[in-house]
Amino acid sequence: MRAPSIGSANLTITGGGTLFVNSYFGPIFVISSNGNAALGIENAKVTATSSYGNGVTVRSGSNETSTLTVDGGGLTATAQSENVSGISLSVGADGTGGSSSTVTVSNNAIVRANGSAGGITSDSSTGVQYGTGSDSTGGIVFDGDTGTVYGDVTLDENLTISESETLTVPQGSTLNTNANLTNNGTIINKGTLTGTPAGIGTTETAPAITSQPIGQTVTEDETATFAIEAIGGNLSYQWQKSNDDGQSWENIDGANAATYTTETATTAIDGCRYRCAVGNSVGGIISSEAILTVHAHAWGEPEWSWSADGKNCTVTFTCEGDATHQETPEVEVTSAVKTPATCTEAGVTTYMATVEFDGETYTSTKDVADIPAAGHKLTKTEAEAPACTEPGSAEYWTCGVCGKAFSDAAGEHEITPEDAAIPATGHEFEGGLCSVCGARDTSFSPALVSGEGAKWTKGSNKGLTFVSSAAFADLVEVRLDGQVLSASEYVVREGSTVVTLPAKLLEGLKAGDHELLIVSGSGTVRASLTVAETAKVEEAAKAEKASADELPASGDPSAPALAIAAAAAAGAGLVVLSRRRAAR
Repeated sequence: MRAPSIGSANLTITGGGTLFVNSYFGPIFVISSNGNAALGIENAKVTATSSYGNGVTVRSGSNETSTLTVDGGGLTATAQSENVSGISLSVGADGTGGSSSTVTVSNNAIVRANGSAGGITSDSSTGVQYGTGSDSTGGIVFDGDTGTVYGDVTLDENLTISESETLTVPQGSTLNTNANLTNNGTIINKGTLTGTPAGIGTTETAPAITSQPIGQTVTEDETATFAIEAIGGNLSYQWQKSNDDGQSWENIDGANAATYTTETATTAIDGCRYRCAVGNSVGGIISSEAILTVHAHAWGEPEWSWSADGKNCTVTFTCEGDATHQETPEVEVTSAVKTPATCTEAGVTTYMATVEFDGETYTSTKDVADIPAAGHKLTKTEAEAPACTEPGSAEYWTCGVCGKAFSDAAGEHEITPEDAAIPATGHEFEGGLCSVCGARDTSFSPALVSGEGAKWTKGSNKGLTFVSSAAFADLVEVRLDGQVLSASEYVVREGSTVVTLPAKLLEGLKAGDHELLIVSGSGTVRASLTVAETAKVEEAAKAEKASADELPASGDPSAPALAIAAAAAAGAGLVVLSRRRAAR
């Protein structure tokens, strides 16, 4: 497969399939006599095998670039004869070189190249430059038996590292085995390796320190031990010491373990710094520094002596080497409230004694219950009667110090404000209004209790009465045939809402059907009535009797006896309520 060209030469192999190219002399050639040369593979798996020449040859003109790009899939190039390469990236036909040769892998591509002259070779002045694509993924390149991970790679196909092969994960690169890696050779992990490979090979990991050495403080004639924890295979340790604040370091003979114990300490090594170099075949790392502090004398624990009230304290130090040698340095005593006093219980003060001795700070504390109880400071909350929707409360007293509530002025019987609460009484609805607070019953819809279809004959001296179940106090207006009646044109009284149209008003209406509306805040009820021309006396009397029978008592529109009682009450002097309206 050849792509010779005058000017730039480019060959791109794409697709998700597999391409096998076998040739006696170079199965894939991309050659430019005077321009750039590039071979690109996208998501295809290409195998090139040559019996005599290079497996793959990409040759540019002098001082130009030769490029191999594998984006997904892979390339396996094998040259079987002597002095040839699996992949040859050359510059200039005469081998003068002069520019660069690059191999770019991305999208988890795998490139393998084997040949007697080398897996991947180049005669450019800079050799072969390896890199990844513009995205975050990379690939793996095997140059002969040496493999390298470039960028971030997740294996999406099986990969086996043979016994003679080595795969390196450099620092900054990652390899997710994704359960597709078999290692029968060697993996050198300097970056990040995720997953455990199958196989019988070894994995060598660059050392990493998980626990740094910590500074130590000892007294004369004691020893100090420094320790380090690290991970990685086949680790070696070398402890080092600095006497000049870390300006220079020297190895400590025989200090080749994860811990190091100093010689018997003297003040001469006070302030010395210690660190450990950890390494293996993959790499090395040096720990942070730890400082050794050596005290000249060894003193026993301080003996404190407190006064009963905690305001005074003394301390005595005794030398461990000579019990007759004692020191009693001056002690500073400070105090702070530990537990504030409550209304009924004393508070606690913490007294702290502090002393500076032999370069150390020592403290001791004593708690004293010396803050007097404050006593309750009560404020009375007056009793409040409950309303329909708001709860009331019995009288109670609240302490402004502790916030507790009491049912008595002496503060002896503790309660909660909820204990003093009196539940709301709830509404007492009548005809859509609460008789206590006047609130409206939103679920109430007034109805016509009586009067529907009433008939009145001209010449009659009695009016017509209509009863709405709405509350009397909720009346808004009365309309007859769409016109608002003034208060002087009708009579209204309680018993829900009882509206009477007097004979005088009815006499002025035309004979025929009419509509009466009783409008309340909770709704409107409608009644039809009929006015007839003057009829026989007998028919008029019957009509008047029927009108009288329809008048109900308050709250019971179906009881004629109560209606008669209401009429009697009116005759005894009951005040008839009416609402004033503007004249029509």
